[in-house]
Amino acid sequence: MKIALGTIVRSLDDSAPLLSFVDNALMHGHKLDCAIVAYTDKLCPQAVHDITKKIPLFAVNINSPEFLSTQFRRLGLSAFATQELLNCPVDTARGLVPYGFNRNIVLLEALLRQIDILFFVDSDVLPIVLRKIDGEISTHEVDFFGAHLEFLRAGALITTGEYSGYNILPPARFDGMDDLLIGVQKEDMIEYWQSSEVHRSLVFQSESAQAKPCTKILGGNTAFKLEAFSSLPPFFSSHYTVKSEMFLSRGEDTLLGVAVAKSEIPCIDICLNPLHDTYKNFPVEPNLRSDRDTQDRFYYAIAGWVGRNPFYNYLLRKDFLESKELQREHFVRGIVALAKYTLNIKFNTLIDNFDESWSSLDRYVSEYEKVVLAWETFIERVGMR
Repeated sequence: MKIALGTIVRSLDDSAPLLSFVDNALMHGHKLDCAIVAYTDKLCPQAVHDITKKIPLFAVNINSPEFLSTQFRRLGLSAFATQELLNCPVDTARGLVPYGFNRNIVLLEALLRQIDILFFVDSDVLPIVLRKIDGEISTHEVDFFGAHLEFLRAGALITTGEYSGYNILPPARFDGMDDLLIGVQKEDMIEYWQSSEVHRSLVFQSESAQAKPCTKILGGNTAFKLEAFSSLPPFFSSHYTVKSEMFLSRGEDTLLGVAVAKSEIPCIDICLNPLHDTYKNFPVEPNLRSDRDTQDRFYYAIAGWVGRNPFYNYLLRKDFLESKELQREHFVRGIVALAKYTLNIKFNTLIDNFDESWSSLDRYVSEYEKVVLAWETFIERVGMR
């Protein structure tokens, strides 16, 4: 059984994040056959050297995926399928690539290299967990791959889990928090965020939670038996532009979870929560009220959520107009309150993002339908259906 480690980056200029997982596998006696990295910008020779000393590396430039292009021609795939699956839908000179497209490049590379199990990790995730024992906070190395493989070998086709570390919702207290979460379709997080002054938005590895079936997939902490994609669509996310700035939609993993739920593919939350350096300065606590870096990270997270939600509701078959009007009413109140709380009027501009994303729904649907059609052609050509 061939196992690959996959990740997506803008530039492969630092080997440390990937090697932390490679070393974790070696430490616990797991053989990884290769690493697959999709990158957009730069490939640092030193990083490549450091990685290839320990594991074969396939670094895929999404602007020129040579192996994939060759294999697509060998399979006789149409110009349409090649366009939709291999040609980036945006100008990569901006340095931004839709997350779904990026993940699909890794996924296609893995399938065409006959990988059986693909682990996806993100560059800001580490194979350690955060624990709080007797009031003391500490990090602990875990058998990341072993935890996933146990359930994959027992019959799961997908394994995933949450993260430990700081939640994307930083500690806060202002009128309008509930409105904001309803506006970005995260109302299930209201109670959590309202109590953030107590728990400080710090999430720990659960010591008592039991593995359970799920449909929520976390893209930076997941493993797939690639046979699952014989009946699943590819990843998908889009983009939209406001006043010449392009924004990436979030939730390519969430959208895939909708398909997982419909297909009833065995997907397990293994309750292993690797550390996510959400704000890229752990263990410093994010300060939403006064720190501009925290505010910027949160700003783009909100922009990503409102980019996701119109198409998310389309997949859920919710009433689009009703969802839009309800969310917009709450979103405006929440955003205005957030801008006042942070003294950062930039947040107010996200109301334009909300409107632009909803006006882009027809484009999102068209893009998705074309990608899925191309994917089905690919799956048939490689004999998976």
